[in-house]
Amino acid sequence: MDTVVRLSKDRLVATYYSAYSTASGIAVSLGDLAVGALFDTGVRWLPWAGLAVTGLGCAALVTRLHQAGHLSARPAPLSG
Repeated sequence: MDTVVRLSKDRLVATYYSAYSTASGIAVSLGDLAVGALFDTGVRWLPWAGLAVTGLGCAALVTRLHQAGHLSARPAPLSG
């Protein structure tokens, strides 16, 4: 959840959380429909291959966000 705050650059955080929740809900629904359709094909390896490709794609995108500096650690605030 900290990633949402970082990508919003501490502006309109609640709006970003709402957009994230909406997009996540839609993605989960579409993903469930797609995987269910792949299971219905009867080809045993096809759903698992699709899930593996999705996972690898997500890992690649997170790596790209990190390399672009969007996920770099912030310095701790000074107390005192």
